[in-house]
Formats: sequence, C-alpha cells, structure tokens
Amino acid sequence: MLTAVERVSILRGADLLNEVGPRRLLVLADVVREVEIVKGDTIYKDDDPADALYMVVEGRVRLSTGDRATSEVGPGEAFGTWSLVDDSARGHRAECTEDGLTLALHRDDFYDVAAGDLTLLQELVRALAKRLRALVIERPDEARVEGEGVEKTEAHAEAEAEAAAVTPVTTAPAENAPQPTRGATLEAAAVGRPAPESDSPPTPEPPGPPGESPAGK
Repeated sequence: MLTAVERVSILRGADLLNEVGPRRLLVLADVVREVEIVKGDTIYKDDDPADALYMVVEGRVRLSTGDRATSEVGPGEAFGTWSLVDDSARGHRAECTEDGLTLALHRDDFYDVAAGDLTLLQELVRALAKRLRALVIERPDEARVEGEGVEKTEAHAEAEAEAAAVTPVTTAPAENAPQPTRGATLEAAAVGRPAPESDSPPTPEPPGPPGESPAGK
C-alpha cells in the first residue's frame, strides 16, 4: 500500500495533472485506486470506454493501435490520460509487458472531487490547453481538436441542425425528486454529454373553480 505522499509524487507525473497544486493532488490521492498488473494481461482494449487515467508505479505497459505498437510506458509515466475529458472508446490497446502496479484515477471520482474545487478544474484546463497546442504543432494529424480551420463533418452538421430544431420544455421538478450531483454535471459538460436530468413526474394542472368542468374552460 502506497502512502499519500507517494501517490501525490506519482500523480504529478501525469501531464494533465502537472499544473495541479500539492494540496489538491493530496485530495486526488485519496480517491485513486491501486491496480496490480501482470505480464500478458490486457488492461483495456481499443473499444473499451475511456473511464480512467493510469499512472505506472512499477512494471511496463505497451500501447498499440491495431497491429502496431505506438509506445511503451514505465514507472512515473501515465497512459489513458484523455479519459478525464473524453468518454469515447479508447482507440488503442494497453497490455502489460512487465509485472507491476498502477494507480487508476477514474473520471467519476475526479469530477466528484472537482465539483467542490473550481481551481482544480482551471488547473486541468490549463494543462489540457498546453497539451493540445503541442499536439497541433508537433503532430497535427493526431491532435484530437475540433474548432477553427476544421471542416465540420456531415454528421456533426446534422446533429447541430437537430439540436437547433428542438425546443426544450421546462417542467417544475417534483419536491422529492433526486437531483443530479455537481460532479455528474461537471463530468457531462467536460465530455460533451447533456447534463443529467432527474426523473421528476409532470406537474399536475391546478383544478379550476368549483363547478367548472374542463370543457367549460
């Protein structure tokens, strides 16, 4: 079992967390999970949902796309970092090549912490912006960026048209209806999903004056 200080030191090695201060890293150190890895094991596959960032404590992990090995990470290095801001499929495979240990920071745990700490989100965004700029400059074909200078796909345009055509209907929430947590709302915003809604029943129409039938309105 690693100490909190050891976990903080390891988490600092993730480029998306290197702007985060030690006090906030200490909070994240409380929610990370230690995951043992064994040579030959597949940690995740290409089509698995991206749900956690991993930091290698001991051992080595090979990352592959199709039949091509793209990189290998060892102690102090991170993989699966996009999972904090993107919940789509991984797009690559992670396999253990040497027995060891990793720390896993799950996205839902991260946003539960970030829901009460706006500065933590700001520090993550700054680190993300630096990484995206570096990708655009060094490897533009691999930069996962939407925005200026990128032609919208047909599917993207259709999705925007459908969203514009929908008029949201607002109903008053039921008094005891469960509300989405702040962490779930932040996570949805970060990965581009609609904010979670509570399952509240429709508000009944107030009755009219005595003796008045619905038809007489």
